[in-house]
Amino acid sequence: MKKRLLLAKPLFIVLLLAANFAILPAQRILYLNSNNVNAGIGVEGNLFTQYDSLSAGGRFESPKGSGIEAIFAQSLWITARDANDSLYCAANRYWDYGYDFFDGPIATTYDSIYDHYYKRVWKVTQQQIAQFRTLTFPTTANLVDTAILHWPGKGNPSVLGDFGVNINSALAPFVDVNGNGIYDPLQGDYPGICGDEGLFFVYNDARGPHTQSNGKALGIEIRGIANSYTDSTSVAPYAKRAINNTIFVQYEIENKSTVNYTSLDVANWVDEDLGCFDNDYVGCDTARSLMFAYNGTLMDPDCAPEKGYGTLPVALGIKMLNQPMNVFGYFTGQGASSPSVSDPITAPQYRNYCEGFWIDTVPFTVGGNGYNGVDPTKFIFPGDPNIANQWSEVQTHDVPGDRRMFGGTMHQTFNPGEIKHFDYAFFTSFDSSSDHFSIVDTLKRDADVINTFYYDNILPCQAQHVSGIAPVPNNNQFTVSIYPNPANNNITIESTDNIQTIQLMDIEGRVLLHKTIGATKALIPVNTLAKGVYLLNVQGVGTSVIRKIVVE
Repeated sequence: MKKRLLLAKPLFIVLLLAANFAILPAQRILYLNSNNVNAGIGVEGNLFTQYDSLSAGGRFESPKGSGIEAIFAQSLWITARDANDSLYCAANRYWDYGYDFFDGPIATTYDSIYDHYYKRVWKVTQQQIAQFRTLTFPTTANLVDTAILHWPGKGNPSVLGDFGVNINSALAPFVDVNGNGIYDPLQGDYPGICGDEGLFFVYNDARGPHTQSNGKALGIEIRGIANSYTDSTSVAPYAKRAINNTIFVQYEIENKSTVNYTSLDVANWVDEDLGCFDNDYVGCDTARSLMFAYNGTLMDPDCAPEKGYGTLPVALGIKMLNQPMNVFGYFTGQGASSPSVSDPITAPQYRNYCEGFWIDTVPFTVGGNGYNGVDPTKFIFPGDPNIANQWSEVQTHDVPGDRRMFGGTMHQTFNPGEIKHFDYAFFTSFDSSSDHFSIVDTLKRDADVINTFYYDNILPCQAQHVSGIAPVPNNNQFTVSIYPNPANNNITIESTDNIQTIQLMDIEGRVLLHKTIGATKALIPVNTLAKGVYLLNVQGVGTSVIRKIVVE
């Protein structure tokens, strides 16, 4: 039977519910369901789970109303080292094993007043906002929807009056109508969401000991907003499908400690259960910063309590929108061949995965299942499942199983007071004219549609908001020219901004060259490379682009 998030400790559940009886259960998890996905987002740092149900299964139901779910659980894995090489770690998998994240922002006092307000998530819809904006301001609290009245915007006087909580720093984004930097809905301010529905959450790793990883706390605050969109503007039917099958999640991580972290790794871990949990394959597309899952068998049966997709071709994608994917890995839960290729338990094991190593410090390697080969790599299964000579689970004839996957960025500095943004799209792709392997091609096409939607719609919308989840730099403004391409001798890379580093990789993700540039132009020799396709990761200040190059 598939693991259950909460049932493993019934007594713990009873105590937890009793301790928080005053908090409305509906506020511990709320659902985005304006489009074709029913996505549950709750407290304690895990997305797409059912915190309000003792069955506690996954909740990324797609298509909405089908009773079939594509994700069982999701969380961030955040590890770092300081100048003394001390290891820090905050990571979640399942609540049965403890907690590294705690609801609410970092505070000097954590008490019942704090918990009464912050042990929840906040959801608002465009319909609620539109109705609110018909009011005459200033107005009175009894005329304002509670979703807007108690939105966790900086300085909200209604939260202070009704909960006794003073929000003295930036939390949820809002539209500041009078421009005073304070969220006051009675004066006309309203939540800053971009989708048809928006849901805000906030948690930290500083409140208590890390009982999931036993890692040292980083002292970070994670603020997130998830949006769902109903796209009625796209002309192409597949474009409408792509956006309507997507949940966008944007994280804002602030270093509220006094530590200068010299090497920060942030990985997005997903326990994907694409219908039935025990017959899945996974892979990645390095050029798209995309990781994905698809069914390894033609028939996806019911495997109680999970409901399968049957013969419907479906794939799940998680795309990194504003950061490069520097590593992709996977492991198997139930049925793993050894503990070395299964779930991490300790902080060093989480760090190993985030760095492209297995639990036992063996590096990811090219070929087979990625374990104990010859050539190190940072990307497992980067090949197209539909091309016979490319490295995928189809090509290696792996036994489908209970896969978990993660994709992340590595080796960033993170100084006190610094804020970093990590934006993702979680989406499913369906195509009845496809099959259970070629559906991955549909998924990649949908990923391109989603990427364009993010830059054309979400980032411009964010720019209108103040305080919290600030707009991220538009990677499209980091213009890179590569010529000649194809090439047989040298390639020239030019950018509008300063190029920090250049990384050349083969199609399997092996790093062939890593060079520090510090200029807007660089020359890279390729005359010693074999003919074929390669990947070039050009890193700027806080942004990067990945391009394919061809060597003739």
